[in-house]
Amino acid sequence: MDWNIIHAWFSKELFLELGTSAGVFIFVLFFGYVLGDRIVPKLSGILFQNRIQNSHPLYKAGRRIIRLLFFLLASYLFLRFLKLTPSTEEFVFLTFKITAIILLTFSLVRLFSAVFETYSEKTEGLLSSASIISNVIRITLFAIGVLLILQSLGISVAPILGALGVGGLAVALGLQPTLSNLFSGLSILMGKQLKKGDYVRLQGDGLEGIVQDITWRTTTIRKFNNSTIIVPNSVMSSSVFTNFDLPSKELSIAIEAGVAYQSDLEKVESIAIEIAKEVLNGFYKTDEQKEVSFSYQRFGESSVDFKITLPSLEFADQFAIKHEYIKRIHARFQKERIELRFQIKKGT
Repeated sequence: MDWNIIHAWFSKELFLELGTSAGVFIFVLFFGYVLGDRIVPKLSGILFQNRIQNSHPLYKAGRRIIRLLFFLLASYLFLRFLKLTPSTEEFVFLTFKITAIILLTFSLVRLFSAVFETYSEKTEGLLSSASIISNVIRITLFAIGVLLILQSLGISVAPILGALGVGGLAVALGLQPTLSNLFSGLSILMGKQLKKGDYVRLQGDGLEGIVQDITWRTTTIRKFNNSTIIVPNSVMSSSVFTNFDLPSKELSIAIEAGVAYQSDLEKVESIAIEIAKEVLNGFYKTDEQKEVSFSYQRFGESSVDFKITLPSLEFADQFAIKHEYIKRIHARFQKERIELRFQIKKGT
């Protein structure tokens, strides 16, 4: 055993070198953690007026990437303060570069996903939160990361991109149905025809429900009985469907009925509107007065027919509102001795 070699490895200069590198690493890392906890709240206050909590995914992703940047800077300075041989230095810094690209890619994916989701919530669906857009963002960032790693290894990406361009035609022909669904889904979202959470009705019996998600291949719709309708995006984009959440979620509920000819029509109108406002106040606890529309429609064979229109802020609310209104007006008319009648259609 050559003690001179061992002494050379564990010399005072080596310990001094390691100590300096470790000191710089710890200082920069500690500074980054402290600064990260200062920067993120400041940015949050400026960009979102402190409307996101510390537990929000965007807050966590922002703090994580700032800490990662300082960690990578600390690691770089640690390696720089070490006196490595040229061959060792080249290998170590190449490994460091690839590791940094991988870590930054994953952190940026989390950050951009959180930014996208937050922006979608902030704009109330102006940009849909459907997973197809989120997945496109992830795939794009991962692809850029892979290309950067290949370039760092000395592999030219130009021939790869060229090969992808030439082979892309053959792949596109083989995956024509899949690509058709992908671009149809993007077309639906970018055209703002549909978004996650909308209530839609398609052509066909029972084909209606709430849009659960728009993926790269299909649109998933949940019915009221919790069953699921799965529609290919290409079919969805070429179909005629009704979106009850456009241009706004509010819709009108029309209820028609008739009263006997001897009824006091002024009293009928007053009671019908009064009951409607009571029902709406029970559903929507706001000071804003909901607009109710009442009009007599026609003289029927045995009744004077009227229609009352109530607003509903959500599509699903209309069923409960209609149910409650019919119960209350029936009870009130019985109490006031107002006879409800319905027109008898000819031929029945």
